Amino acid sequence: MEFYRKGANGFVDQYSDGKAARVWEMYIGGTQRRTDQYRRWVIDLLRDNDCHHILDAACGTGSVN
Repeated sequence: MEFYRKGANGFVDQYSDGKAARVWEMYIGGTQRRTDQYRRWVIDLLRDNDCHHILDAACGTGSVN
């Protein structure tokens, strides 16, 4: 029997088994490459705009790195 967690709304979390995240990574690439590209993009964006403060709001499946 597979384990499925329930979300805050009481319904089964369709992402709790990790299948959706694995399929998503097939389309967007592995986490290391994405992390490196994203890191460069964010740093360049912050520098270009002389940014000194940021708000980090989590969204998406994230990455392990």
